[in-house]
Amino acid sequence: MKGENYLYFCDTTDEPNATDEAILIPASAVLGMSVGAADGTVDTDALYLSFDGFVGDGNSRGAVIIACTADKQKEAMDDIVRAMNSNPSDGFVVIADAKVNTDAKKGAVGVGQFCSSYITGCTVDSAV
Repeated sequence: MKGENYLYFCDTTDEPNATDEAILIPASAVLGMSVGAADGTVDTDALYLSFDGFVGDGNSRGAVIIACTADKQKEAMDDIVRAMNSNPSDGFVVIADAKVNTDAKKGAVGVGQFCSSYITGCTVDSAV
């Protein structure tokens, strides 16, 4: 929809082609981010971003576990919020894309795209 940002996450280094390898969610669906998971797990090198699920029953939730530099969760959160509130012309905001970009002649030329230098990857779970 016009005027809203959509957040892109991809957790595979090749072209995403299976469930939970990539997801695009409206920024308005984000419920929050935490250092610990809902089950009480605490990580020094991960954030948990939860969002309204796609089932439409009001009860479903999804999550993306965002890998980050140890003890830099606050900095990564700040960068994610800044990206979420950015104003790209098309509304498409890459938060974490692990896909390795390749060139037919050069081979691998990039190791992914992240909105923060503290983000190192992600794991998508569209239904938790």
